[in-house]
Amino acid sequence: MNRPASFDPFLSLLELTAQGDRDAFACLYEQTNHRIKVYLYRLVQNKDCIDDILVETYTQVWKNSDRFKGRSKVLTWMIGIARNLALKEIGKKKYHEDIADHPEIKAVAIDFEAGNRKEVFSRALALLTPKHREILDLAFYQDFAYREIAHLLNIPESTVKTRIFYAKASLKTALETMGMNSDDLL
Repeated sequence: MNRPASFDPFLSLLELTAQGDRDAFACLYEQTNHRIKVYLYRLVQNKDCIDDILVETYTQVWKNSDRFKGRSKVLTWMIGIARNLALKEIGKKKYHEDIADHPEIKAVAIDFEAGNRKEVFSRALALLTPKHREILDLAFYQDFAYREIAHLLNIPESTVKTRIFYAKASLKTALETMGMNSDDLL
């Protein structure tokens, strides 16, 4: 995960956006909105408010593109905006659903041959705490380096590593509760 800084494919689009280029902004939106929307869904898990947060995120990107300082990659900065808006929306609600409170998960037969791995994996992710879902999303779906995650979440890099370790353990427990073992994932 820890990799050297690399070329930022969205920097030139953001710079043009800062100059008022609507076409560059539209291109930036097209290239990033899916990743931000998926991130928001995993964080908020409420389809009703995700579109509102997404619109507000891009409104903030448009209005503040000239304030981007380059301390992170553009996508990291944009996800940071989306994250702050999402946390405000959900009121920083912190909860954890106990897997034992979901007996229907154990009862559902899992047909791995029918391509249900993705659905099962998504259901297992939904059982994790918001912090664990978010850290796994940033590390593995967004493919952010630990340094970028630490910057985005305003936590030490060592905390990122620890949180990922415990999130993976929680995910493994959720999957095992659903009747999966690590061999099923291969």
